[in-house]
Amino acid sequence: MKYSGLAQEFHQLLRSVDRVSAGQAAVCDWGEAPLTFGVHIVPRDGLYRNGRFTFKFSLHDQYPQYPPRVVCLTNIYHPNIDTVDEYEGEICLSLLDEWQPTFTLEDVIIGLLFLLYHPNLEEPLSPFFEPCMKYEEFAEKVHLSLQGGVVEDYVFQRNQVDEKEPVAMVTRSANQEPVAMVTRVTNQEPVAMVTRVANQEPVAMVTKVTNQEPVAMVTSVTNQEPVAIVKSKGREQCGRLDVLNLR
Repeated sequence: MKYSGLAQEFHQLLRSVDRVSAGQAAVCDWGEAPLTFGVHIVPRDGLYRNGRFTFKFSLHDQYPQYPPRVVCLTNIYHPNIDTVDEYEGEICLSLLDEWQPTFTLEDVIIGLLFLLYHPNLEEPLSPFFEPCMKYEEFAEKVHLSLQGGVVEDYVFQRNQVDEKEPVAMVTRSANQEPVAMVTRVTNQEPVAMVTRVANQEPVAMVTKVTNQEPVAMVTSVTNQEPVAIVKSKGREQCGRLDVLNLR
């Protein structure tokens, strides 16, 4: 693929990744020529719920004639992802093995989500697994691994995203002093909450406005009055915050 075609598909991915993944994936760590980039995935449900998993995409210079190379950078207890053996995060994903030039980067991200929601115990890649493992035993060990436990003599780092973890910080233009932070509220409206840094008092909430500009609305907690709007800003996924009224 020529650079123009690759750039077009990549920028399309930046615009669509939140929609196609139902808010569970985000693109990160890309350069001017996006032959290599990262994708964070945080499943909202299933055995891997609230774990954050980072995948590295490396595109062949003849992409899409050749599939992207995708590896997992996060240690994970998963039958079809090997991050603790010599395979350096190798992934067993049929879409990559049966690649067609008509497939897209969006398809790969959907495939990764499917792998996290539907691990295949019958054809394991990771040396931790035997095809005869019972699902109940597997589920218990996944939970233990996400909590930072020891599984099969391997110590996993705790991997649980706090649903109240700040996803953005609001700072004053004059001195960059933090005045508020945005925390995610999952699986519901509002999608995020703006709280004061000083005392964690809620001052505004963010509600999603889909398929149009603005893409989100920030309203006051006290009287539901709009105080800011979020507009998309090209390749910047987070958008632009246009302040309507600051009090």
